[in-house]
Amino acid sequence: MKICVYNRPAGSSIGGCEYAAAVLAEALAETHEVDFVHHRPGLTAEQLANNSGLDLGGVGVRYFEPAEPARVGGSNLWRRFQEAKRWQAELSEPYDLFINFTFDTPPFCHARTGVLVVTFPFFDRAETWPWNEPASLGDSLLRKSVRRVYYDWEWRKRFDTYQLKVSISRYTQVWSKRWWGIDSEVIYPPSNVDYDAAPKARRILSVGRFTGVGHTKKQLELVGAFRQMGCAQSEGWEYFCVGGLGGAPEDRAYFEHVRLMGAGRGAQVLANLETPKLKRLYEESAVFWHAAGYGEDDRLHPELAEHYGIVTVEAMAAGCVPVVINKGGQPEIVQHGVNGFLWNTLEELKEYTMLLARDEELRTRMAAAARARALSFSKQEFVGHFLERLRPHLS
Repeated sequence: MKICVYNRPAGSSIGGCEYAAAVLAEALAETHEVDFVHHRPGLTAEQLANNSGLDLGGVGVRYFEPAEPARVGGSNLWRRFQEAKRWQAELSEPYDLFINFTFDTPPFCHARTGVLVVTFPFFDRAETWPWNEPASLGDSLLRKSVRRVYYDWEWRKRFDTYQLKVSISRYTQVWSKRWWGIDSEVIYPPSNVDYDAAPKARRILSVGRFTGVGHTKKQLELVGAFRQMGCAQSEGWEYFCVGGLGGAPEDRAYFEHVRLMGAGRGAQVLANLETPKLKRLYEESAVFWHAAGYGEDDRLHPELAEHYGIVTVEAMAAGCVPVVINKGGQPEIVQHGVNGFLWNTLEELKEYTMLLARDEELRTRMAAAARARALSFSKQEFVGHFLERLRPHLS
C-alpha cells in the first residue's frame, strides 16, 4: 500500500508534530511504501532522522511547494467547489492512504482513505470570512445567506473525505468541535521515554521553541522568575533554558533578549542542542518548567496554550519533576501533587520549585511517579493505538 504522511508545520523549527509524524511513518514503512511529505525546503531525510532519533531508511522524504487557495470569482458555486477540490489534490492523489497532520484547513483528500490528525484548530471558523462577512462588502442579505450555506456545505464535504479524525489531546478535541464543528477521537502523540536514571544536579530545565510571537513558550517570563529566586541561586540551583531556534529574524531577536536577561544570574540559554546533549540535560536535571499560555486568555486564544506537552512527558521520563502551567493539555499529563505540580501564577511556580528543592524525599518520590506516568505516553503506546485504528484501512 502507498501511504503519505503529510506534515504541515506550525513553526520555523522542527518540533513535536514532526516527531509524531515521523514516528508513524517509521512504523508504517515496515510493511508499506511510505512517503513523509513536508513544506521545509532545507529538510532532508538525514536531518529528520538525526533530529528524531528514528530509523527512516525505508521512508521517502519529499518536499512539497505549498500553494495558496484558488480565488474563484463570480457566482458559480459549482465552479468554486471544483476549484476547492482541486486545491493541492496532488498531495493525496498518488496514495492509497493519506495521513494529514495539520493545524489549518485541510485540502480535500483524494486517496482511498484519509486520516486527519488535528494538532490544534488555529482559527475559529465562525469568526472568518464568509461566515463573518464585513458589512462593507455590499452584497444583499440573500446573497450572503446563500454564500454561507454553500461554504457550510463545502466545509462538511471537505472533512467528509477523511474517514478517521484524530486530536492529539482532549484539549485539542474540545476546540476542534467548538471551532471547526468536527468530532474526533484522542490519540496522544509519542514521546521519547528512553532515559537513564542518573544523579540529579541542582538544575531546573525548560525546553521549547524560541519565538516571541504566536505560540510562544514564555521563556522570557521564566528567566525573569528565576532571576527573582535569589534563595535558589544562593543554594546552588541553576536554570537551563533550551530549545529549537529557526532562521526567522524575530525569533532570533527574541532568543537574544532571553539570553541577555539570563546572563550572569545562573541561567544558561541555549539553542539547537544536539540530541545527546539534550538527553543528558534531561537526565541530570531535577525540575522541569513549562509556561506556554501564561498571561493569555485561553477562552479567547486557546491556541496559545500548550496543545499537549511532549517535552513535559520526556522530562518526566527522565525523572524531572514537572512544575508546569495549569493550562492546555498539561493537566492531562501531570497529576497535581502526585507526579508534579500545576501552577496558575509565577508565585506558585517559584513556591512549588522551592518545595522540591528543599525536600529531597518529596522530589525523589515524585520523580519516580513521573517516570511511571510517562510510560503511558510512549512511542510504543502511540503506534499501537494508531495502528489499531488504521487496521480496517490497511488491507
